[in-house]
Amino acid sequence: MSFTINNKIYRIFNVKRIKGKESYVGQSTYDEGLIFIEIGNIKQMLITLKHELMHVWLYENGHKNQKGDEIFSYEDLCEYSALAHDFIERIYREYKKRVL
Repeated sequence: MSFTINNKIYRIFNVKRIKGKESYVGQSTYDEGLIFIEIGNIKQMLITLKHELMHVWLYENGHKNQKGDEIFSYEDLCEYSALAHDFIERIYREYKKRVL
């Protein structure tokens, strides 16, 4: 499945295992426009998809620091959630309908 954000195409793949990662169940690669979701419990896959979509949304909207040292205020969290909600829900519903 694929989707477009800011004129960039991303593709979502269900995979047996994410190579090189021991505990992750999802991974996004921004330069290549790829999202990988490990196959397993459907509920976990859907939660993981939403998580990865939020990473993509943040990245594509100017938040590029992935070092883990970000500090967000409560207001920032509310703003990001509100702005990303429709994008994430649209992709989530299409994925759930077409892929699972």
